[in-house]
Amino acid sequence: MTVIKPKDTQNLKYLGEIIADKEEIVSVISKDNHLEPENIDKIITNIDSVVGHQEASWLQRNPENQWAGYLLFRYKFKYDPRQRILNKFPLHLLLEPTSICNISCPMCFQVDTSFRKKEYMGMMDIDLFKSLIDQAVENECMALTLASRGEPLLHKQFGDMLAYCKDKFYELKVITNATKLNEEMAHKILASAVSIVVFSVDSYFKEEYEKLRKGAKFEEVLTNIKRFCEIRNSNESYSKTTTRISGVKLSDEQKKDPYYEFWKGTVDSVLLKEPTYRWDSYGNEKFKLEKPCGLLWERMYVWYEGTCNPCDFDYKSSLAVGDASKEKLKDIWFGEKYNKLRKLSLEGKRSEMYPCRMCHLY
Repeated sequence: MTVIKPKDTQNLKYLGEIIADKEEIVSVISKDNHLEPENIDKIITNIDSVVGHQEASWLQRNPENQWAGYLLFRYKFKYDPRQRILNKFPLHLLLEPTSICNISCPMCFQVDTSFRKKEYMGMMDIDLFKSLIDQAVENECMALTLASRGEPLLHKQFGDMLAYCKDKFYELKVITNATKLNEEMAHKILASAVSIVVFSVDSYFKEEYEKLRKGAKFEEVLTNIKRFCEIRNSNESYSKTTTRISGVKLSDEQKKDPYYEFWKGTVDSVLLKEPTYRWDSYGNEKFKLEKPCGLLWERMYVWYEGTCNPCDFDYKSSLAVGDASKEKLKDIWFGEKYNKLRKLSLEGKRSEMYPCRMCHLY
């Protein structure tokens, strides 16, 4: 089978540009006895759009007996929110181990002084975390991201959190600024079979990087990322984990080509994306967008103390839909507050949803 190897992905400017051997994937999926025939047909019929670089890389790194379930998840992830299909549980759960961050970046809501106050800052209790993971597994949630408003590696029990998640999700993602990524933490992440580690880095040289990521040291971050990748590459048991550099392009001074060229030899994929206007979501001008937001049918965020939110654009929780420290996630997912947001969104009444009316993405 022709598959994606790390060296084959070095010049990718965005995921999804390389397709793995479709015939063999179709053959494997067709033989799966665990999926309903209609679900197998969905995957096969849409194989070109379901299997991109990210999926092909996952298939390479995981056994064939997991392919069908994984690709059904990727199909549902890509199509169900567009078709406003509400699954029995969020397809993607995002938990923040902490809302605290150790650096300040101009593209992030951490620069909002009204957010960096005691009422918004804290660490998730490990028992609450385990309860959330148990609920996710019980309801067959397929994707978990550990990150959101803060830097997850700041949590002193982050290694324990990772270990508790091992082998429970098709996709387990960690997003980090890599400032606290020491050798011990690298082994904990890799030993927990994290699917993808995203390093948030916006430049390839010291002056520009430290201007954007205030409080971070470029040499330290570069050393941490290179060491992580070397450890991953040196141990066969760590091969399930892929790595990505992801940055935000805030100005024309940030040059994409040298950025990709610098990082491509270290990580599996590189992405420099346009900014989301969320450093002050609540002060943005109203965008004239009334199209329904697919996130309402796709994911749920859970903040460190249990507050559940439909997205992190609303980082101060004006749209809070429940409290996971008091309610079950499934009840919140089907609850009155979530359904009201979906109804307003479908009716083209985004202007009545704050701060949705300031968001330009969906």
